[in-house]
Amino acid sequence: MLQGIDPAIETVNLGCPDETTLSFKAGPCPYRAAGYGLHHDYAGAQMDAAISFLKAHPGEVSPITIDLGANDVNACRLDQTCIAHAIATVGENMGAILTALRAAAPSAEIIVMEFYNPYAFAVPGSNTSAELLNSVLASDAALARGRVADAFTPFNLASLEPGTLCALTFVCTPPLNDIHASDPGYLVIAEQFWAASGYGRLDG
Repeated sequence: MLQGIDPAIETVNLGCPDETTLSFKAGPCPYRAAGYGLHHDYAGAQMDAAISFLKAHPGEVSPITIDLGANDVNACRLDQTCIAHAIATVGENMGAILTALRAAAPSAEIIVMEFYNPYAFAVPGSNTSAELLNSVLASDAALARGRVADAFTPFNLASLEPGTLCALTFVCTPPLNDIHASDPGYLVIAEQFWAASGYGRLDG
């Protein structure tokens, strides 16, 4: 989609599987620490790598997309007291993260993902926690002059569940019942980032 605006645009993917807001800030990337490779390798914290890259390429990086916070909550395994604490921690950490990214890239678009709830029909009432997490992320994004990409609505539209979740994730697919998005799901997420960016007005 971005190449439709600028065919020469390059993607730098610092993403770290299993990252939490705490590991993002303090490092190391747990996936790399376990011996696996990253798309764009770095040692230490992803936050340090991101800020170093932004400072090395002033005014050249936009948009910055970030999906962070879900692993903080998923670690609670549906314990509501733990979830409430995790969401508060996400709010504090994401505020610091986005403030630092904004300082390093004053003119960049920053787009934060609001998460879908993979447990929506398996755990009745869990949408409440997902919506609370998303509201915290939206508040932090606004304070950093960022935008949000809403993955919750297309995945968790109540009138279509569980069909949407089964199609857009692997949560209904045994034996692993993986909560991650399927390829169609990742396309939907990409479309939500695209919509949030407003870049469609520049295409063509």
